[in-house]
Amino acid sequence: MARVSEEPIDPRAELAALVHGWRREVGRRRFHGERRPAAAIELVPQPRVAAPTAKPAAAPTARPVAAPTVAPIAAPAAAPTTSGTALPASIAPGCADLASLRAAVAQCRACALCETRTQTVFMDGTCSSGVLFVGEAPGEQEDLQGVPFVGRAGQLLTDIITKGMGLERSAVAIANVLKCRPPGNRDPAPEEKELCTPFLERQIELLQPKIAIALGKHAAHFLLRSDAGMSQLRGRVHRRPGARGELKVVVTYHPAFLLRTPSAKKDCWQDIQLAMREIGLALPPRGAAS
Repeated sequence: MARVSEEPIDPRAELAALVHGWRREVGRRRFHGERRPAAAIELVPQPRVAAPTAKPAAAPTARPVAAPTVAPIAAPAAAPTTSGTALPASIAPGCADLASLRAAVAQCRACALCETRTQTVFMDGTCSSGVLFVGEAPGEQEDLQGVPFVGRAGQLLTDIITKGMGLERSAVAIANVLKCRPPGNRDPAPEEKELCTPFLERQIELLQPKIAIALGKHAAHFLLRSDAGMSQLRGRVHRRPGARGELKVVVTYHPAFLLRTPSAKKDCWQDIQLAMREIGLALPPRGAAS
């Protein structure tokens, strides 16, 4: 005996089953207005639309990077040289005698005067009397002959030495602040004196004079390290400190000035007598210095 189902029959479900079976037989998909069962809906693939191809971002144009500017390392500034050697301040102290110092002076090219000189003018005399005369610079005749005080001014100085002091010219030493002639006999420039005077300093150390007589303001300013006027410096004995003790200094007029101003000769003679008394030199007979 067939078992009767206790569940109520759903007419819609039976109808859908019948229609589905019939559709399978006739191949019809669906009736007009019929909804398709959710499970049977086929997903129709939609055509894939390619996303717009983004243009690759242009790589930023690299700005050329300049190589860092590296300043060249400057070599230590070399000291100016004199014909391949050091400046006078360096070589003068190393000269052991007057001969080597004279040779160093002859080779010096420390300033522009080396381009205009005929030759250097080192010194004259021996300083055997203990007297050193210091002038300012060579003149035209000194430049030509290589000997200090040989022109008219030189002849007047010779008279002062021989007639006034009673000495041979060779018994005194005669030198200048500059060893080269300034063009046109102009005054020595400060830089020229600064460069050249180490030679004179060494001359004084080697000569060891008892007294130095400064002829004119340039020599006086160098020996006394003072820029005072002649009237303030004349008439007394100065003491100049040095490596080998004090040097006595007397200041008087330059012979060239005496040639232009003969009335100053009397004052010069007074200065010379002062120097002679200071080192014990006998004064000549009265009137010999005229």
